[in-house]
This record gives sequence, structure tokens and C-alpha cells, in this order.
Amino acid sequence: MIKITAKNEKKSFIIYGLLLMIMCLSLLCFYFFMVRPASFEEVSYQPNYPQEASAKEMKLQKGQTWVQTIKGSRNEITSFDIMFGAGKSANVSVDFHEKKSGQLLGSWKLEVPEAEESHYQHFAFETPVDNAMGKEYEIKIQTEETSEPTVSLPYTEKDFYGNGSLTAGGEKLDGDLFFLLNATSGFMRKLFMGFAAWVILGGAVLAFLVIRRKCRTENLFLVLGLTWGMFFVIFFPPNTAPDENAHIATAYSNADRIMGRETEDEQGKVSVRASDLNIPVMTDVSRKTFNMVYEKWQEPVNDQAVSYIRGRLGTPIVAHLPQTIGVVLGWLTGQGAVQTLYLGKFMGLLFYIFCVYWAIRFIPWGKMSLMLIALFPMSLELAGSFSYDCLVNALCFLFIGYTMHLIYKKEIVTWKDILFLAAIAGIMAPCKIAYIFVCGICFLIPKKKFRKKQYFIGCGMIMASGVVFLIIERMSFLYNSLVATGESAGAVEGAVGFSLHDIISQPINSLKMVFNTYFEQGEYYLGTIVGQSLGWFQVNISWVVIAGLLLLLFMTTFSSAQESECMTAKERIVVIMLSLIMIGGTVMGMWLNFTPDFCTYIAGVQGRYFLPFLPLLVLAVKNKTIYIRKKMDYGLAAAVFALEFMAALDVWRYIIK
Repeated sequence: MIKITAKNEKKSFIIYGLLLMIMCLSLLCFYFFMVRPASFEEVSYQPNYPQEASAKEMKLQKGQTWVQTIKGSRNEITSFDIMFGAGKSANVSVDFHEKKSGQLLGSWKLEVPEAEESHYQHFAFETPVDNAMGKEYEIKIQTEETSEPTVSLPYTEKDFYGNGSLTAGGEKLDGDLFFLLNATSGFMRKLFMGFAAWVILGGAVLAFLVIRRKCRTENLFLVLGLTWGMFFVIFFPPNTAPDENAHIATAYSNADRIMGRETEDEQGKVSVRASDLNIPVMTDVSRKTFNMVYEKWQEPVNDQAVSYIRGRLGTPIVAHLPQTIGVVLGWLTGQGAVQTLYLGKFMGLLFYIFCVYWAIRFIPWGKMSLMLIALFPMSLELAGSFSYDCLVNALCFLFIGYTMHLIYKKEIVTWKDILFLAAIAGIMAPCKIAYIFVCGICFLIPKKKFRKKQYFIGCGMIMASGVVFLIIERMSFLYNSLVATGESAGAVEGAVGFSLHDIISQPINSLKMVFNTYFEQGEYYLGTIVGQSLGWFQVNISWVVIAGLLLLLFMTTFSSAQESECMTAKERIVVIMLSLIMIGGTVMGMWLNFTPDFCTYIAGVQGRYFLPFLPLLVLAVKNKTIYIRKKMDYGLAAAVFALEFMAALDVWRYIIK
């Protein structure tokens, strides 16, 4: 037991006070040298046409006036761009009016240059238009050319814009001009200040707990998880996590079912509100995306039912239940598209933190190992997203924590314990097939803790729960994996993939594929399991952070005064065998469903797929060879906070680049 003295407390106060001061100074420097200059740069923010927006063109006629009405979705308009079609040069005049008052805010006469393809022309105001939010404006375009008109204006074939209209010579057209409104990113300064305040608050709370040394590991996780989990929720907007558009579609479909609405159209595309339709364009963690988020935050709700870009995933409704609850809450309270999606992300994070909190509380030893893995940037990104990996990771961690509690701490295993684990297995296994083998650790619970024949019945119930629900939910997938002839592979459209017959009948080639996979992709797996590439693999986290977190994880395998327990040789063998089966199952799934036949390695495997059972592997290698006398929890927690802080600054660098 560590004795706390006034001297120790004073020393800790000085150390952590200095660390907080360094963090504040880093934030201040980052703001003045990177955020503030970037916030004065001009960014295009409206409109964001969907990819399927095709164009029509019409020639400008002498004396004919084109009028595009728009609605301000920002407080400021510094400039705008209009797309002109290909053709010879021509003299054009452009006027910008406030519609209600008719006030002329800007006028330009220019020669549109000769061009072989469509291009944007830029129009900058001498003085930015202020207080533009919600106001209507008119862009008037005309030419005085006396010869045959050569300049054309492309416009959309449908009214994708929705906040204005287009007329040509008094005739209303169905679509809108291709145009961009521009403004500075001043709100990024406010966003960074909010981030800085939140991080300082989290750091101060953690420092207080560390100094007083009166905090359990699960409470340390609570502070760290909320601080950095909220960062990933807010600063990774909806659809910026891997494959998140598919998960969003599934959560929408589930919400439609709960609300009693039509779930999909005749093509299988999910039914959503018109407000939610253009969310898929937000795929990059960038200033442009945050501008879109800011813009759409102000948009009024449009409840008209339209079709989303895709259909739902073939997963059980429970796989996206936390996010679905968030979507339903958003719809019931009349929230807009962005607010609704952020509610879904937030509910996912709350569910994750709740499960991991209890997992750490239950697990008798290896608490810091579990906490570290749960706080990996990749873990937190998935937790604050629409991905069902949020639920899978949370339940796997909870299953491991509670089973370890039964193995090493609880004296008698009751039917409540068995039913609790069976419920987790029944929910978890159908989401991802390979993770059913996590449930196999229930057989490590000593027989003496059960009453009579309860051991085989209880463990059998736990495994059966996972298997039965897996078969019910994934019958079609299992059939296709076993008998498919390799007609396609998801990685490349139209490519021929592998079947199980191909793998078995060509053992030499299959072994080469396996070796190539781990030799060529091993470093990538190691990096992505921690979070080296976040978002849609655009946001790169420094290897200093990745190496630091891996080093801390390695340190948690040492014994300490508080945790000297380790697995027996038999338990290690079982856990390692189960982990190898899950690794093999994960790899096999991507081999059969994602790898084209011309690949020399198995495509599509990512480090995040190994997160659910990584705690088991770490616990299996925990040793008594290296013994640390001092309590590591508080120092490791502070180190994790510092590394997460560095990762957050990496994200910010990407946002403002």
C-alpha cells in the first residue's frame, strides 16, 4: 500500500501542474501559429450537390437575364463562384442583390475566357456581406454580345439546392446554377477554443485524481474516455469513420422500423428524411467538412421521405441499437440531419463507456491493459461512430472482464452469471462471426465454482446462445462462404474472388498468400490496431503516439504490487489458441469476400478487426519475470492523456491544412 504524505502530494502537485502548464502553452502556440491564420482563409461552403447531379447547358442570349436566387446559410459571404460552360470568350455582367430590398451589393463586368471545358469564375466583394444568415439574394447574369452567343451556363437537371430557384429570360428552370458561396472559417477559432477548454478541464480533473491517489482504474477510464471520446465524436463528423455510410443507412432503417415508417424503396435503398440525404458527402475530416456541418446545422428540418444512397447492412437490429436510439431521439425531438447523427454518435459513445467501465471494474487484474486498449484512438473513433464495431468491442470487453471475474474472484457461479454471459454472447456473435470464440474462455471457469453438472450446462448455454443466434442471423452468409464459386470480390468491382474450394485445393498458393499478408501488411496491422490511420484512412497519427501507446501496453504486462496474478500455462494455451482461431477467421472472411484473385496478399484486413480479443492476448502474456514495486495506474493514465493530446493535435493539423 502506498502511503500518501503531504510531501508526496506537494511533489505530485508540482509535477502535474507543470504538465498542465506545458499543455496550455502548446494549445496557445498551436492556436496562434496554425488555427488563427487558417481561420482567415476563404473556404467554399455551399451548395454541396450530390454525386449524381448531372448538368444541362443553355447559351446566354443578348438581353436575356439569368437570375439565381440563394439563401444565406452563414453570417458572412466574402465571395462566390459561378460555373461557365466551354466556348469562346464573351463579355458578361454579374450583379448581386439583396432580394427583399433590391440593394445592389456587388457588380462585375468581365470577359469570360475561352475554355475547352466548364470552369468556375470567381467574384469577390470589396466588403464582405454581413448578417447574411437566412436572407435571400439574387445573382443576375447577362451578356451584351451582339454576335452569335458562345458562352453557356451549366445548371442541374433537378433542384438539388432547395433554397433558391433559377430563371432564364423570365422562364423558370427545374434546376440551379453550379455555384459556390465562400466565407472565412472564423467559427474554427471558436471550435478550437471549445476543444482547448474541454481538454484542460479533463486534464485538471485527471491531475486532481492522480494527486489525491484516491481513484479506481475504472474511474480513471471514465475521465479519459469521456474527455477523448467526446473529441472523436465531435471532430470526426458523421460518415468520416470507415464504411460509416453503410452503418448510417442501417441505423436509419432500424429507426424507420421502430417509428413504423416505410423502411426502403423498390430498389432496396433506405428511406430517410430529405434533410438527411446529402450527409454522405461528408467523408473527410477537413475544414470543408466542418463548413458543411456548420451550414447544415442551420438548415430547417424537411421530413419528406426520400431514398438514401444505399440499402441497409444484413446485421441484426441490435448491432446498431445505441446509434438507432440516437436517431429515433433526433427524429422525435425534431432535430436536423447533423444534430440527429451526432446524437447517434453520442449514444454509441455512452454505451461503449458504460460497458468498458463495468468491464474494468469486474476484471480482477489486467485493468490497465484493458483500459489502454479501450482508449486507443482507433477504439475511441469506432466508439463515437455509427459502426457496429462500437457495440462489438464494448460487449467483447465486458464479456472478457466478467468472465475473468468469475475465473479468479467470484467463489460461486450462479445462473444469473450464466444468463448474463449468454445474453452478451447472443448479441455479440451474430454481429461478427469470428468473435464467437471469445465466448470460449467461459470453459476456463473452474468446475468447482459450479454446482454439480452446472459447469457443462452453463458453459454450453453460453456457447449455444452465440451459435444459435449466429445461425439465425447469418445463415445466408455462411452458405455463400462455403459454396460460393468465387464470382466476385468486394475489393474490385467485377473482379473474380476466392472460394473456399480455391483455398483448400491450392495449399501452396494459399500458404504463400498467408505469409505475404503478414510480411507485407504486418506493420500496417500494428499501426491500425492502435489508430495510425483514422477516418477513411486520411488522418495519420504520428508514430511517436503509436509507439508510445504500444510501449505503455507492454508495460502493463509486468507484475506490480497491486496485480501479481497471471494465467496458468493451461489458460495461456487456451487463450492463445482461441485468439489464433479468431485471427484466422477474420482473415478468412476477408479472403473469401474481399480479395480479388490477382492479389498476392489477403486484402481488406485492418488492425481494428483484432481489437475485440486483443485484451485476451495481452493478459495471456502478462508475466511475473519483471516486477514493478510502485503502483503504475496513475503514471500510465497521465501518459495516456498526454499521448491522446498529441494525437488530437495531429487531427487538428489535418483539419486546418
